[in-house]
Amino acid sequence: MIGYRKLLIGLAVTAGLLALFLLTIDVRRMFDELAKANYVYVIPAIAVYLVSILFRAIRWHVLLRHIRPIDVRRLYPVVVVGYMANNLLPMRLGELVRSYHVGEREGISKTSALATILVERVFDALILLALIAGIAIFVPLSGVVEGLSDRLGLPWPLLLAALIVPFVGAFGFLTILAISPARGRQIAAILTRLLPKRLEAPVSEMVDLFMVGLVPLRSPAMLGGLFLLSVPIWLAEAGLFVFIGWSFGLNEVFDTIPEMVIGLILVTAISNIGSSIPAAPGGIGLFEIVARETLVLLPLATVDRALAGGYAAVVHAVLLLSMILLGQIFLWTEHLSLRGLSRAGQARASEGDDDVPATGPLEGPEETA
Repeated sequence: MIGYRKLLIGLAVTAGLLALFLLTIDVRRMFDELAKANYVYVIPAIAVYLVSILFRAIRWHVLLRHIRPIDVRRLYPVVVVGYMANNLLPMRLGELVRSYHVGEREGISKTSALATILVERVFDALILLALIAGIAIFVPLSGVVEGLSDRLGLPWPLLLAALIVPFVGAFGFLTILAISPARGRQIAAILTRLLPKRLEAPVSEMVDLFMVGLVPLRSPAMLGGLFLLSVPIWLAEAGLFVFIGWSFGLNEVFDTIPEMVIGLILVTAISNIGSSIPAAPGGIGLFEIVARETLVLLPLATVDRALAGGYAAVVHAVLLLSMILLGQIFLWTEHLSLRGLSRAGQARASEGDDDVPATGPLEGPEETA
């Protein structure tokens, strides 16, 4: 079961952020905007989001292929269940649920699977940063950065560093581990000296299994392919933001449709990076604040905060509820429960127990030369 401390922290963060969201908006006017919205556009919004999840399953298939080829049709429900878990559990525990679920379902190393999920997350962040940087060439974003800095109470250089450095640093670190497993073992050996003697062997084994999941990072061609696969993931998800924009009449607020699309791609990228803190379930509260303020601060249009707040709330509700409902359907068909998967996944992680050996190559170029 989820530790009470983690659960309480997640709920406290969510409650605090939701309170901040509601206290910084005219709630009555926001509900007026919600009442006026045309929710027919939610249907195509969900459709393009499911396409985004399909591309995620394809990318994961590529990342897992060196361990064991798994059909995309079998990975798709596992991805959905993992997102469902992230939307309901604090501290990004959905990643543990997904790695445990695929390990049990497909007979692969759960630790290696978890490493591929971490690679996914880093690639997602890098693609979103690339989208922001590409748009910034044509659209001045200094006002957005300074505005978000003021709203969040952080100096803008610190805000930019917090958004960029962790992901770029993580990518570099994981790539070094993938290319040089020996260096990874050395780092692990230093860290395991702090642990009780009985844990050294299990932790060392987990490190080896984890590095097996990083093998795709050794190939420049694979890196290019993963980046290319990540682009349609986020363009399809941005499609959800665009369709919900039509629900709220944002096409009439922006001067042109292309400007609306560009603006909402920015909202997609910034809100997803900004709400990636692993505390509140599904990023509830933080996502709404960041998405709302980004839309308000965009230089491409003047958007009322109440309208932006209603828009952000519906976008996030569609993102969360679509995965929760579809994930529950997949769990029912497999006679599983989220509670059981979560409990088992956390138990495996805390015990360091991974009873399925990895099948992928471990040795890096420096060890085979």
